[in-house]
Amino acid sequence: MKAVRINEFGGPEVLKMEDVERPVPASDEVLVEVYASGVNPVDWVIRSGENESLRSFLTLPLTLGWDAAGIVVEIGSEVTSLKQGDQVYGVPNFPGDGSYAEYCVGKATQFAIKPQSLDFTQAAGVPLAALTAWTGMFAYGDLKPGQRILIQGASGGVGSFAVQFAKAKGAYVIGMASANNVE
Repeated sequence: MKAVRINEFGGPEVLKMEDVERPVPASDEVLVEVYASGVNPVDWVIRSGENESLRSFLTLPLTLGWDAAGIVVEIGSEVTSLKQGDQVYGVPNFPGDGSYAEYCVGKATQFAIKPQSLDFTQAAGVPLAALTAWTGMFAYGDLKPGQRILIQGASGGVGSFAVQFAKAKGAYVIGMASANNVE
């Protein structure tokens, strides 16, 4: 299969299209044929190698990509939540088996059925930003109905999900954005 990988840290020029073996899902994983992949700031941060705390988790070569949308083509023996042919979106195993590839693997719990209202390209823009907002507000912040929350960067990817999640939870939301993004 084709994958966009890095064999060294650096600028965009280190991204290389390579032929690699198609991953095989473990018993709790799914193999997804990638129809669309999101591009996130963390991808260029990892690619550059400038973040020392992240570098300790990385083994080169690796395939970037934290967001995937596609079709399940194979499931592990323990997977019951998804089946072959399901249209899904989620987060592949990372680092290393990212979504800048024709296929990626991930824990079945890291993928969900893609909403019919979203096409694959739109769905690929959801997972990492939405999970970042959700985890910050509910897993770490324990946001409760009626509480006030200030969301910096409310017009951005993570911020726009944070605003929606907080409103749905019944919180009072105060959003901040740069002057260019007020509308």
